[in-house]
Amino acid sequence: MVIWKIFWLFTRVACSRGAAGRPRWPSMQREVVAAGWSTSAEFADAVAMERPARPIAPQVSPISAHKLAGVPGSIAAVTGTVLPTTVLMMIMVVYFFHIKDTRS
Repeated sequence: MVIWKIFWLFTRVACSRGAAGRPRWPSMQREVVAAGWSTSAEFADAVAMERPARPIAPQVSPISAHKLAGVPGSIAAVTGTVLPTTVLMMIMVVYFFHIKDTRS
């Protein structure tokens, strides 16, 4: 059940903020701290530790979830962070190919 909560929290953050990286940090921090999974200082440490890596959101989310549920929690966090954008992009690709095929 904790894995599902982790997945859902990071999916909500990913859906609420369309951009990746820095625009997601405040929302992600607010949600993780409100859930009691991390403190603001721990979240700031995770951001500082992963700062050189790109993209940031998938790198910070597993660190936040690992403390709570280990590797399965990290996988759920990354999946929740990346899945909404991936699904949206796939829908757009299908739509654009449909438009391209109908106008030819």
